[in-house]
Amino acid sequence: MKKSFLFLLLFFGPYLYGQNCNSNAGENMEVCGGLKVGSRYKVFLDGSGSNVDVGTIEYEWVSVGDAINLRDDDESDPWFYYPTDLTQDTDYTFELTVSNGTCEDVSTVVVTVKANMCPFPDAGDDLVASNGCDVSISLDGSDSSDPQGDDLSYTWELIEGTGGSIANASSSIATFTFPGISQTEDFIFSLSVNDGEHIISDTMVVSYLNNSAPVADAGQNFNTCNEYFLLTASNSYDEEWNSLTYKWISLDSSFETYADPSPKDQWNLKNVMIKSPTNLDVDTDYAFRLEVTETISGEEHCVSSDLVTVTIEKNICPIAEAGKDQRIPKFDNRSIVLNAANSRDPDGVELSYVWIAPNGSEVNNSLITVEDLDKNSRYTKYNYKLKVTDIEGAISEDSVQVIFSDFSAPDAPEVFAVANHNRVLVSWDASSESAIDSLTGYADFEGYKLYRSTDGGLTWGGNEDKLFDFDGNFVGWVPYAQFDLSYAEDYNHCIYTNEDCGSEEPRRNTSIYGLDPLAPRFIIGTNSGIEYSFIDSNVVDGIEYTYTVCAYDMGLEPFYIDYIQDEGGETFSADTIWADTNPDKFLGPRNLDYFDVFGNLVRTIENETGGYPYLESKKGVSVADKNFITVLPGYTASNISFPDENDIEAIFASDSSNIGTGSRKYFIVDRDKISSEKLLKYQIKADQGVQAIDGIAVENPELYVYEINQDGLPQNYQDPPYDIDLLNFFEKDSLTKLPGASINDFGELNVPEYQLVQPLGKWSNMMDGIRFKFDNGLSLDGPPSPPIVPQIDIVITNSDGSAFDSLQYVQWYFIDFIQIYMEYADNAYERRLNMDYEIEFFSEPVGDQSIPDFGNMGFPFRITNLYTGKKVDIICTDYGSNNEAGDNAESDGDLDNIWTRGEEILMLADTVSINGEEKAQYNFNLFINYSIFEPIQNRLAWKSNREYTEKDTVFYGQMLWASLGISNDQPPSSDEDSPWRPIYPWKGGEKYTIQAGKFFENGDNWTSDMSVLGKVLTVEEATLDEIKVVPNPYVVRSRFNESPTSRKMRFTNLPQDCRITIFTVTGEVVRVLDHSSQFDGNEWWDLRTGNNQEVAPGLYIYHVESQNGKEKVGKFAVIR
Repeated sequence: MKKSFLFLLLFFGPYLYGQNCNSNAGENMEVCGGLKVGSRYKVFLDGSGSNVDVGTIEYEWVSVGDAINLRDDDESDPWFYYPTDLTQDTDYTFELTVSNGTCEDVSTVVVTVKANMCPFPDAGDDLVASNGCDVSISLDGSDSSDPQGDDLSYTWELIEGTGGSIANASSSIATFTFPGISQTEDFIFSLSVNDGEHIISDTMVVSYLNNSAPVADAGQNFNTCNEYFLLTASNSYDEEWNSLTYKWISLDSSFETYADPSPKDQWNLKNVMIKSPTNLDVDTDYAFRLEVTETISGEEHCVSSDLVTVTIEKNICPIAEAGKDQRIPKFDNRSIVLNAANSRDPDGVELSYVWIAPNGSEVNNSLITVEDLDKNSRYTKYNYKLKVTDIEGAISEDSVQVIFSDFSAPDAPEVFAVANHNRVLVSWDASSESAIDSLTGYADFEGYKLYRSTDGGLTWGGNEDKLFDFDGNFVGWVPYAQFDLSYAEDYNHCIYTNEDCGSEEPRRNTSIYGLDPLAPRFIIGTNSGIEYSFIDSNVVDGIEYTYTVCAYDMGLEPFYIDYIQDEGGETFSADTIWADTNPDKFLGPRNLDYFDVFGNLVRTIENETGGYPYLESKKGVSVADKNFITVLPGYTASNISFPDENDIEAIFASDSSNIGTGSRKYFIVDRDKISSEKLLKYQIKADQGVQAIDGIAVENPELYVYEINQDGLPQNYQDPPYDIDLLNFFEKDSLTKLPGASINDFGELNVPEYQLVQPLGKWSNMMDGIRFKFDNGLSLDGPPSPPIVPQIDIVITNSDGSAFDSLQYVQWYFIDFIQIYMEYADNAYERRLNMDYEIEFFSEPVGDQSIPDFGNMGFPFRITNLYTGKKVDIICTDYGSNNEAGDNAESDGDLDNIWTRGEEILMLADTVSINGEEKAQYNFNLFINYSIFEPIQNRLAWKSNREYTEKDTVFYGQMLWASLGISNDQPPSSDEDSPWRPIYPWKGGEKYTIQAGKFFENGDNWTSDMSVLGKVLTVEEATLDEIKVVPNPYVVRSRFNESPTSRKMRFTNLPQDCRITIFTVTGEVVRVLDHSSQFDGNEWWDLRTGNNQEVAPGLYIYHVESQNGKEKVGKFAVIR
C-alpha cells in the first residue's frame, strides 16, 4: 500500500497538490536604439527566465494601455518598433502571463525609450595584418551613423596591445602605426561616437602576425636566341613556408606562351615558357615583373615583386633535331639512316647540316647511314653529333646514340651466406634490379632464382630437379627457391626505369607469372614478391653447400593479331595488338634457337609472334663469381651471442617519443663486417604534406643513419662545416632540417657524416654487415581496402583509470562480444591521421556530442581526439543496425532518433589545424556493435498487447530496453515522455582507447648498439660443457665428409679461442689443435697425428682449454 501511494504521489502529486508557474518579464531597462531592419529598429523583450514545473510553457505579452504595438506576443522574446517621433523620454509597461493550462503567473517590465536615439558606432570588421608588409593600418569608422541624423564626433583608442601610435584619433578614419613585435599579437581598438548626449563604443581586433614577407626572385637578367625561353620563380620563397601564388606581368609587349593549360593561366604559374618574337631588327630588351603573394589561413597577405630583363636576339637560333636514340637488333644485321629533317629555323630560313661520326669524320648532308662495325660482339654503341647552321651563322647541336645489340639478361647479384647450426641464411643485393635491357632499353627485371648444390656447383639438384623439354633434352634445373615481383609491383612497374616514374610514363599494366610462353618448361613467376634472403633449414652440420643466385627478366611479350568482322559479316580486318610492356614495338628474331644446359643447340623454331624468351644471368661457377658462395653449417662460437631475430628492439631501440608504428626488419649478411664498436642512430626525415594536419610530417620519408657517441651526438661531421651566412634560403632550410644537424658556437652548420640514406619500404644495401628495411604500416598512396583503420593496440580502463582485469576482458570480448573499429572517411586519408581516440562510455545517452544542424540525438559514449585533446562531434545515420535506409524502427531501429547497436557513426566535427587554420573535419566513421543472443531477442520481444511495469526488459529495434514505469501499448522510443530507456552492455565510465597504426613521422628515431651482434661473453665451465665431437664414434666406412684422400671429424660448440689436445688413453699426445675464430665454433681434425700419420682405431681423450683457463675433458672413439 505504501509503495502504491508513493507512486501516486510521484506521478500525480503535482496535479493533486498544485503546480508552479513562474513568470519573469526581465529587468526594467532603458533603450536608445535597437536592431536595425531596413530604416526601422526592433527592440526585444526577454521572458526566457520564466518556467513551469510540468507541461509546455505558454507566453502571453501585452502592452499595458496598448501604448505600443507588440509583435510575436506569444513568444518568449517579443519585439516592437522603436518610436522615432518621441519628443521626450517615455516609459512603456509590458505584462507577461506564463501558464501551462493548469497554473499561471504574471510579471511586468518597464522599458524607458529615449527620445534622442543613440548613434551606431561601426569600427569595422576584425582584420589580420602582417609585420612583413603592414607598417600601419587604417582604422575606418565611416560606416558609423546616427538614426536621427545628428552630427557625430569620434574617438579612437588602443585598449589592448603593446605600443604603437594612432594618428587622427578624433576622425572617423584614423591611422595606427604598429610597434615592432617578436611574436604574433592582437591589438584591440575602441571607437566611441558621440551625438552630444550619448557616447556609444564599438571595438575591432587586428591580429598582427609576426611573419616575414615573401621574397620574389625573378632570376638574373639573361640573353637568349632560343625559340622559347623560361621565366622561373623557383628561387622565390617564404621563410614561414606559407603558400605562395605567382603572377608574371610583361611590361613592354604582349607575348605568346607555350600554352598549357591556357595562355591566360600560364602567367599565373611559377614557371612560364615564353615564345620569342621572330620579327626583330635588333637585339631587344623586354622587362617582366614577378609578383609573389603569400596566403595564410586562406587569406592573402603580403605581396613582393621583382624584375627581370630578357634580351632577345634579332636572329633566333636554329633547332637541331637528331632524333631519338636508335636501337637495332644484332640479329637483324642491318644498317640505319639518321635523318635531320625535323631540324628547323624559327625564322624560316634554310639550314646547312653536318653529321659528325664517332671517329670525327663529317658528312655534309641531312642524312647519314650508320653501319655496325663490330657485328660479332653482343653490344656496340655509336654516338653521332648533328650540327645545323642558319644563314647568319647561328649554330645548334644535338646528338643521338645508335645501339646494335642482342637481348641481354640482368647482371647477377652479389651473394652472401651466414651459416649456423642446421641452418644457412643466403642473401643477395638488389644490384640486378637496376638492369636495363641493352637492346630494348626496357627495365625488364622480373625476379631471382636461387640454386643449391652439394657437389661444389657441378650439379644444381638431383634428378628430380632436372628440366627436360618435350624432346627429352636436358634444358635446365628447377630452382631451389624463386622470388618475383608481386602483382602490384609488376602492374605498376615503369617501362624505362626501375625507379619511380611520373604519372604519364608508360607502365607494364600487367602481371608477369606462370610459364614462359616461349620457354614453357620454365616458370617466370608466381607473384610472390621480391625477397633478398632465404633461410635454408634443410641442411646438416658439417656438409658443404654451394649456392648461386641468378637474376632474370620478363622476356619480350609477343604481339597478337586481332581480327574484326565487318558489319556484313563477309570480310575481316586485321589489327596488330602490341603488349603494353613493349611500347616501342620491338620484335624478336625470325627464328628462335634453343639450347640444352651444355650449350648445345637442340632445336630452332619459327618465331611467328615476334616475342623472345626470358633471360637469366649465368650461374656462378667459382668463388671468383659474385653470385657464387660455399658454406659449411655448424655451431657458432659458444661464448658469443646474437639477439633473438624476433626481438627487433634489441637491435633497433625505439625512442620514447616515436609516433610511427610501421615494421622494422633486418638480417645479418656478413658477420665478419659487423662493426661491434659502433653506436648508430636511425632517424626519419619527412616533409609536411599540403593537406596534412599541422605537425604531422610524413611525406617522402627517408631513413638517415649516422654514428653517435655515448651522449647521443654525431660522432663525425662533414668537413668542412657550412658557413651559414653563405647559404641561400633553400640551402639553409634544407641543411638545418637534416637529422643530427646543428649550429656550433662559431655560427657554422655541422652536418653528420651519413653512413646511409635509405628510402622507406626498400631493403638497404649491406651496412656494417647487416641489411634492414623500415616500412610504413600504412601506404602513403591511399587507404587500405576496405578502409579500416589498423589498431596496433587497445587500452580499456575503468572509470577510476584502473586497467581491466582478465574477467572484465572476458566479459567485454567473449560474453558481450563488443566490437569497435573505425574506417577512414572519403578524402580524409591525405590528412595523415596519426591520431588516437578515446571513447568514454555512459549508461544512458548523453547529448553533448550531437551536431545542432543534425538534431539532438544522444549517444551513450563520448569521443575525444587525444592528439588535439578536443571532443569530436558526431552524428548517426539512423539507418538501423544493418545501415540500410528504411523505415522500420521495430525490426531494425531505423529512423528512431537514437543510436542503435551497429549503426554507423559519422565523426563529422573533428577539429584539427591544417595550414594554420582550425577546422572541423570529417575524418572517420566509427562502428560499435555487440551481440544480443537470438533466444533473448525472441523471449523478450516487445508485444503491443502486453502491459509492462517498472524494470521490465524488452527487445525492440535491435536493442534492449528497460521500463521506468507503466507502459500500455507504447513501444520503446527516444521521446522525452517515453517510459523506456535503452540498456547497454557496459556499466558506464569505461574508457576505450583506439591506438591506431600510424605513419612514421619526421624525427622518429632508433638507436642501434652494434655490440649486441656477436657480443663476446666470458667463457664459463657451463660454456665448455656444450662441446661435442661429431661423429662419435667415428666409423671409417661412414663416408662422413670423406674423400679418397682425406677424412675429417669436428669439435663443435667451441669458444672463440681455445686449445684442443688429443691424447691416447695412455696419455700420449696425438695432436694439438689451436682454434681461433671470431664466430665459428667448429674445429675440423683430419684424423692424423702431429707426425702426419693416420690414427689407429681406439678410444681417445680430448682436453679443451679456453684462454681464461676453463677446461673440458671428453672422449671419443675411432672404429674401423
